[in-house]
Amino acid sequence: MIAATLLLAACGGGSGNGPALTLSGTISGLTTSGLALSNDGVNLEISSGATTFTFGPVLSNLIAYDVTAPLQPSGQSCTVTNGTGTATTANISNVVVTCSDRTFNVGGTISGLTASGLVLANGGDTLSVPAGASSFTMPTAVAYGSSYAVVVAAQPTGLTCDVTDGTGTVAADAVTNIAVKCTDQPLTVGGSIHGLGNAAGLVLADGTGTYTVPPGSTSFTLATPESPGDTYSVRVQSQPAGMTCSAGSGPETMPTHNVTDLSITCSERAYSLGGTVTGLAASGLVLSTGGDTYRVPADATHFTMPTAIAYGSAYTVSVQAQPAGLICTVSGATGTMPAGAVTNVDLTCAAVSYTLGGSISGLRTSGLVLTDGTDNLAVSANATQFSMPNALASGSSYAVTIQAQPSGGSCQVTNGTGTVAGDVGTVRVTCQM
Repeated sequence: MIAATLLLAACGGGSGNGPALTLSGTISGLTTSGLALSNDGVNLEISSGATTFTFGPVLSNLIAYDVTAPLQPSGQSCTVTNGTGTATTANISNVVVTCSDRTFNVGGTISGLTASGLVLANGGDTLSVPAGASSFTMPTAVAYGSSYAVVVAAQPTGLTCDVTDGTGTVAADAVTNIAVKCTDQPLTVGGSIHGLGNAAGLVLADGTGTYTVPPGSTSFTLATPESPGDTYSVRVQSQPAGMTCSAGSGPETMPTHNVTDLSITCSERAYSLGGTVTGLAASGLVLSTGGDTYRVPADATHFTMPTAIAYGSAYTVSVQAQPAGLICTVSGATGTMPAGAVTNVDLTCAAVSYTLGGSISGLRTSGLVLTDGTDNLAVSANATQFSMPNALASGSSYAVTIQAQPSGGSCQVTNGTGTVAGDVGTVRVTCQM
């Protein structure tokens, strides 16, 4: 039956391009019979004691896969991690099936929930939480040794709820320490101020709100109300006397909690920020460094941002608007302002653009953030593939690195650098948890 199933899979494994790719993985803890795995309508019966499985060569480039366990073994519970993704050019071999005859509830406490509408999720397992609830337990218990990641799938009416301690691995006991805190207060944006001293006159702005910073301040909080998913961007509206202050952050998406890690750097010295432009044959390109923007003329070969950057401040140059019919990408876009002008930011424009991504193995928890120097990508727990948010112009260079490590683990990038000549899918992220 297994052989017939695999033969059927090999014949009908998708319509992508390239050679056939195998879909396989490992099994741990399976001591009884009855387990069946499924992918794209193909079922695979697993024998008691099995430690590996394979669907055979059922995939090809750009074909999505979703390995599930529709039939559970007798007296046990098996969960699948790394089971979903899209095939690139390599065999998929990092699917993990964890079986246990012990399962444990995942839950915790809730505070401030005075309205209905809150929905929590742990992967595909969801829970609608009634108003007034002070605790919760997800409907489906999780097998010992498996990972969990509880998030807010839907916010309650008029409230913002945030989850802390929502990710981890189930040990030999129920999970009860997840905390969901809800508030009807608007979220705030703030951070630290460096080098201001006793200078007066610094005014910060976010949208329509402003904040006059008192001399000697080392921190700030804007009173402009924010909601999860809003876009915020702190900029310097007015400079203090005799100094230049720079905000190192561009437009960001508001999370479900207050932002407290922005940085404003002030200095008596400030220097210009610019670089080269290649291939800009049309108008409409707008560059941004947060609150400072510059419209680059067609056929320009160099650019300089209008506002100088304070010495020691972080900077990020990004494309706010693309020119007509072109895609422009930035390399060397981030850094810390040295004691001199920055002229090595490179802007490459082309009519054709390509995706940048690759595979991920061993990732069990959230927290991993990848960057290519211009764009950041927060990677979900158990992800097996990634694709950076923005396409890259043909001929531009790329360098994928890790900006933040996942909770309780460490990841490394291989094949992370190169020059774009087509869709890039060979970057590999390997994690140890």
